[in-house]
Amino acid sequence: MIGKPEWFTYRTFGWGIAPKTWQGWVYVAVLVLLAVFVSALPFGEATKMWLLGIFIGVFVLDALHIMMQLPKVHDERQNYHQLLVERNVSFGAIAALIGVAIYQTYMVGDPAFAASIPFDWSIMVVIIAMVVVKSASSLYVKYWM
Repeated sequence: MIGKPEWFTYRTFGWGIAPKTWQGWVYVAVLVLLAVFVSALPFGEATKMWLLGIFIGVFVLDALHIMMQLPKVHDERQNYHQLLVERNVSFGAIAALIGVAIYQTYMVGDPAFAASIPFDWSIMVVIIAMVVVKSASSLYVKYWM
């Protein structure tokens, strides 16, 4: 779209992309200046919010496009390391969710709550969503790639 994947690399801390070249830094600086410019326009607050929403939407789509192109511009070693990092994050998230569910199960004081689901139902929703995404991804990789 607008930015080029050659200008960016995987982030070390957090998720997303980080500038790697001077062009990437200029791209980020221009985006920040444009956001400041849009927020300083002499329009009503509702109009500025819509404009900023559209601007942020385009930025997010462009960042996602760049992230999808990164494996094509990085070497196998960098891509493999990124996959290991993402896998370990997934394991950590699953362990944390299960740990919170176990903690809530044993710390619940309301017998009516314990009779239904003994922990916050949103934890189960997240775990089920992770299983569905993992299964769908595995099937896609196995049969269509």
